[in-house]
Amino acid sequence: MEAILTVRDLCKTFSNESIQQHVLKNLNLQVMRGDFTVIMGNSGSGKSTLLYALSGMERPSLGSICYGSEEISRYSNDQLALFRRRHCGFVFQQNYLNDTMSVLDNIMVCGLLAQKDRKALAPKAKARPWVIRRGS
Repeated sequence: MEAILTVRDLCKTFSNESIQQHVLKNLNLQVMRGDFTVIMGNSGSGKSTLLYALSGMERPSLGSICYGSEEISRYSNDQLALFRRRHCGFVFQQNYLNDTMSVLDNIMVCGLLAQKDRKALAPKAKARPWVIRRGS
């Protein structure tokens, strides 16, 4: 089976008022194509930091992140933006919907970055089983 994601010796350190906080220390991870992987841990254990690093939203302090054969941890900011557009999807804890747009338009925003044809994209967005829960 082929590894789709390989992480080697990943470290992420933040500085706050000259105090170093080591959130990820020498993490090694391999996700195989077709695997279902769950990231679990206590609040503050580094789950979000890890996911941000894996998607290129945070740069690692040390170590490497490879998607297939490409080491994305060496990508430029523009390359990372294209990588995220093509390969990553996030559901954030916070509500990042634009209140001035309809639900459909909020869903279509990301698709419009990759496909400029709104008429072709709309049926795809409407066909998805989107679930909207208020107050949760």
